[in-house]
Amino acid sequence: MPTPPSDILHGHQRTIPLLQDAILGSRSMPTWIFGGPLGVGKFTAARLLAGMLLDPETRPDDVERFSPRTDTESGTLFAAGTHPDLHVVCKEQALESPIQKIRDQKQRTIPVAVLRQQIIGGVVDGHTFDAPAYIKPHRRWGKVFIIDEAELISDIGQNLLLKTLEEPPPRTWFILVTTRPDRLLQTIHSRCQPAQFNPLDREAMSAWKEGAAVEASREELDWAVEFSEGSPGLVVAAIDEGLHGWHRTFEDMIDAYAAGRFPAEMATEMERFIEESAVAAEKADRLTSKQAAGVRATKLLINLLSSLMRTRMHAAIEAGDPVAETWTEAIEVLAGSESRIESNVNRKLALAGLGSALADLLAPVES
Repeated sequence: MPTPPSDILHGHQRTIPLLQDAILGSRSMPTWIFGGPLGVGKFTAARLLAGMLLDPETRPDDVERFSPRTDTESGTLFAAGTHPDLHVVCKEQALESPIQKIRDQKQRTIPVAVLRQQIIGGVVDGHTFDAPAYIKPHRRWGKVFIIDEAELISDIGQNLLLKTLEEPPPRTWFILVTTRPDRLLQTIHSRCQPAQFNPLDREAMSAWKEGAAVEASREELDWAVEFSEGSPGLVVAAIDEGLHGWHRTFEDMIDAYAAGRFPAEMATEMERFIEESAVAAEKADRLTSKQAAGVRATKLLINLLSSLMRTRMHAAIEAGDPVAETWTEAIEVLAGSESRIESNVNRKLALAGLGSALADLLAPVES
C-alpha cells in the first residue's frame, strides 16, 4: 500500500482551484481522474482532498490553504492514517486477499477480486464480499475511495466499476489516480471530472527541496532534482535507489554507443540494478512483491537513460546537428522496451534486445 506522503502539496496552481470548487461547490462531480507523471503530487492531492471532504468541520480557510484540519476528531484520525471512511485501493491489496490465486499474482494489475473486496462487492471463487461503497460511513458523514495506479485495472474491472461511478451513493467520492489516463476506458472518462497534474516548475521544486526530509549529500540532492524534471517523487526514488552512483556507469555506456562502440555489458548492468532494487524492496516491505518492485525499478532506470539521451538530444539541437533526430528515435526505443517489459515479455530478453537496437540505431553512418 502506498506510504502516506508528507501531505504538503507544492505547485499545481491551475489545478488546485478545481479541487477547491469540489469541496465548496454543490454541483461538483463526485468522481475524478487525477492524471499526470509519476511523483508530481497526484496521490498527495487526493489525500488532502479526501481529508477535507471527510471532515464536517472543514472551513473555507482550510479549503483556501488546501489543508485538512488537525484539531477536529475527523482531522486527528486522518492525520494518524486511521480514518475509517478513507479507502485507498491499490495492487498490493492482492496479498491480503482470502483467495490464494489472487495472493499468488505478481502485482502487475489491480485484480477484479480486489475491486469487489474493497469497493463494489460480489462473489469471486466462492467468496462473497460486501460492497464497502454502499455501506454507511462509519462516521456518518461521507466516504472517499482513492484508487492508486488506476491504469492497472483491466477493461473487465473498469466495466464493473462503471455503474458505481455513474451513480455513487450519497456523499461518496471516487478519485482514480493514474500516470496513464489513456489506459482508462472512455466510458470511465465520461463519468469522471479530470484534474491534470504537471511537473513542478523550478520555483515549486525549490520550495519542495527546501523542506524535503531526504538523507543525501548536497551534490546528490542537486543531481536528483535536476534528473527528476519537476517530480519530487522521482527525487526521492533516485536517492533511495542510489541512482546518483549508477548514472555515471550508464552515462559512459550511452557515450560508447554514440562513439560507435557496443557496450556489451549494458544489459547485464541494467538487470543487476533492477534485481538489486527489487530484492531490497521486497525485504523492506512485506506487501511488495519482487516482480512489482522490478517493474518500478525498470521504470526508474528507463527514466535515467531517457534523461541522458535527452541531454544529448538538446545539445545536438542547439548545435544544429542532425543526430538529434537519432536521439529522439533512441528515446522511443526505450519507451517501447518499457512497454514490452510491462506486458510480461521476459525482462532479460527485452533488455538484451534494447542493447542491440540501440547499437543499430546509434552506430555512426560510414561515409
